[in-house]
Amino acid sequence: MSKKNVDIVYAVASKLGSIGIGTIAYHAIKKVNDSPNLSYNIFCRGYDNKLDLKSKSIKSYGYLETISLPLRFLEKSLGLTLNPFKYINYFFGKLINKNLPNCKIYHTWVGFAPEAIMNAKKNGATLILEGANSHPLNYSKILNKEYNKLGLKEFLIDPNSWEKQSEILKEFDYVTCTSDFVYNSFLERGFSKKQLIKMPYGVELKNFKVKNHVNKKLKFVFIGSIQVRKGIYYLLKAWDELKLKDAELIIVGRVWADAKKIVDKYKDNNTIKFVGFESNPQKYLESSDVFVFPTLEEGSALVTYEAMASGLPLITTFNSGTIARDKKEALIVPAGNVEALKEKIKYLYDNPKIISKMGKDARKRVEQFSWKDYGERIAKFYEEILNKK
Repeated sequence: MSKKNVDIVYAVASKLGSIGIGTIAYHAIKKVNDSPNLSYNIFCRGYDNKLDLKSKSIKSYGYLETISLPLRFLEKSLGLTLNPFKYINYFFGKLINKNLPNCKIYHTWVGFAPEAIMNAKKNGATLILEGANSHPLNYSKILNKEYNKLGLKEFLIDPNSWEKQSEILKEFDYVTCTSDFVYNSFLERGFSKKQLIKMPYGVELKNFKVKNHVNKKLKFVFIGSIQVRKGIYYLLKAWDELKLKDAELIIVGRVWADAKKIVDKYKDNNTIKFVGFESNPQKYLESSDVFVFPTLEEGSALVTYEAMASGLPLITTFNSGTIARDKKEALIVPAGNVEALKEKIKYLYDNPKIISKMGKDARKRVEQFSWKDYGERIAKFYEEILNKK
């Protein structure tokens, strides 16, 4: 890629169009791609050729994912904590910096390509941080508190590494905050309100079906990576203590190293079903009644939008960044509170009619947050910056 001039550079350490951050990145750039007035380059770690984007604008380093496979195998088979993506992101950052074109806007995520960030700034680009999680110092504080509490000190985050991350964040002109939880965390760390742009995510509504009945045997479902950060300890403990009859908790996701001992403790509970990773978890949303997501730290979890699109009420935390409102489409509980979780689970267990009502309201609410809407909001934000320049 020659170092030409473009309006926008977007850098994401994921496969473009895949689940999670790959989905967010695709929809962030889709409206820009369709505009005859905007030029862009997107740096990613692989992409699907079927994506309706200009291939000449995509700089993909998919081979980096292949390099990570041996490390990921060793991590899983030997129970090691190797963090292969740390190394992959290092090389990815070097490649971005080497091929970085001159740009007016540089939009990226936390944790990689510091040289590219500084070079874009030096060349006059407006820097935008994707606030997909809370401020790194907030993130590390929450996680380290949990690891100490659970006796998992081998997973403690080195505070010095997050201090370095925080220093470079001071260079950014804007943070797109996906929720009030993210917004507040950056505000508390010295960012001004003018720098913080609220930008909730979206969902592809047509991909999710709503069932029109509540199961006789109630199904509560959790979908996400099974790790301490997602509050899995509190969910499993709450469910185990409730001992509900004619109810099932379905856990969908890959078990991370920090949660393995926690999960093992509940493997013999026959009311909990661990189904592992699913690339297409919609079937579990569409067959369940309540989505439970007691996460400790997020930005605005995409799975909460998907659950709402499937007509499910939520039991979740403020920290999830959900667009669902307390006592309307969701029951919001304090993060890390087993008793509050038990109370809300039991309440919906005892009131199936409320499950149905809240589920319908959830679908209606999320219809205001399509990916098309998200793309239009972020493209408008880009254009406002470019007009100022």
